[in-house]
Amino acid sequence: MDSEATKSERVEELASRWFARRQSAVWTDADRSLFDAWLDEHPAHRIAYIRLDAAWNEAARLKALGAGVPPGVIPPRGSWGDTRFSNPTSAETPETHPAAALTEGDLSPSPRESRGGRRRGRVLAVAASAALTLCGGLYIYSTGLFSGTRYSTRVGGLDTVPLADGSHVTLNTDSRIRVALEAKERRVDLDRGEAFFDVAKDPARPFIVQAGDKRVVAVGTQFSVRRDRNDIRVAVTEGKVRVEDAASPVVLTAGSVARTANTEVLVHEAAGAEVEELLSWRTGYVVFRDTALADAVAEFNRYNTRKIIIEDPAIAAIRIGGNFRSNNTDAFLWLLQSGFPVTVEETHDQVVLKRRP
Repeated sequence: MDSEATKSERVEELASRWFARRQSAVWTDADRSLFDAWLDEHPAHRIAYIRLDAAWNEAARLKALGAGVPPGVIPPRGSWGDTRFSNPTSAETPETHPAAALTEGDLSPSPRESRGGRRRGRVLAVAASAALTLCGGLYIYSTGLFSGTRYSTRVGGLDTVPLADGSHVTLNTDSRIRVALEAKERRVDLDRGEAFFDVAKDPARPFIVQAGDKRVVAVGTQFSVRRDRNDIRVAVTEGKVRVEDAASPVVLTAGSVARTANTEVLVHEAAGAEVEELLSWRTGYVVFRDTALADAVAEFNRYNTRKIIIEDPAIAAIRIGGNFRSNNTDAFLWLLQSGFPVTVEETHDQVVLKRRP
């Protein structure tokens, strides 16, 4: 019977192969279905893949993975056939390369893949696996006082991470956390963005979310934390949490929303519907209720790389409402043009709002 270490190594190998396949030029709907099934098969699969993806993004900055490339140049996607980025030695042919030892029916090359495509995939799989190892060291070194596993989402991204203790973390757009599950406590550092925590009960190990100099402490509950620089917003949907900063701790119960402003904590007992609106991002929506246009634009900009700019301050205070897909600015812009004295000028990289003459 395989040991736990062997099983873990096998999962990481498969994650590397899937990562390589997704980066290749050949990625079919059948591949996607198999990949999704593999992710859903066991929480360890998803965790291994997320760790690898985060590690690869970090490793793109490492000189070790850019051998033969001028300093400061990151190998672009699709360049793995370029001998500047992948040049196996004669002892590491496609047949003898360590990645070739992995055999998995679901990952076998499709008939359309060329011999060169298979070589690029194997080289990338090994490079991705190496990135995971290298970034583990880089991560611990760079963070110094806190070691753990890092998870992140890109702008517009949304993902749920299962933790080994049975908890789940849902990450909103452009968010990054670091997780360390230890004997006496479970700790999450919220480096940026927003996350919803569904915490498994474990009275012996409190669940602590650190955001700058603010801490949110729970044992078993459901709550969200959004970080804006060094201030946070906490919304509780179940159980109790304790918000700690330089002032006295504040206990929040289900239905409570707290916002910090420097050392002050402001608590609002919200209706259930209001809390759900604050958490509508988990289903891909943003909800506005009598919201200033400037605030609505700022919220949309969190989810989209093409930013909206208000050129005329006179329209910034316009009040709007509605439910919108967070990544669908078209409906939002149509509403502005059709119902308000606003004109929209779009370019490839931004949208400018002006007052209609």
